[in-house]
Amino acid sequence: MGAVEALACDAPPFADRALVRLRDWPALRVLRTEGGGVGLAAGARQVVHLHRGHEAEVYLSKPVICRMHAALADSPQVRFAAGGDWVRVGLRSDRDVALLESLVSVAIAAHAAGRRVTPWHRVAPCPASLLTRGMLATARSA
Repeated sequence: MGAVEALACDAPPFADRALVRLRDWPALRVLRTEGGGVGLAAGARQVVHLHRGHEAEVYLSKPVICRMHAALADSPQVRFAAGGDWVRVGLRSDRDVALLESLVSVAIAAHAAGRRVTPWHRVAPCPASLLTRGMLATARSA
């Protein structure tokens, strides 16, 4: 095995890299999420869910997604999640982690604006979390 291959094998998954970069942001705190994975919250609201080594979901809210739709749709790493408030970001490079950081910054700003308007608003869990819970419920009843 060559030196380049050894480095690639030793490199942490990009979701882990994102977590290392985001966990020290003063506006965020790390939390365990429903359905597994690691989340990041701004205040009481989860704004990021890291599912696997190569994917994250970011809570942006429908109004923010509508405003940013053209820019988000241009990125092959961004997919719109079924819940409407979340976007899914593929994490396959450091550039994707930088994109995630930018979207997390937008999510924090959207959360701060929403908190001033509707502090009682409960955010639905990310869509993948709901799917996981549904599978767990099905497995338990079987």
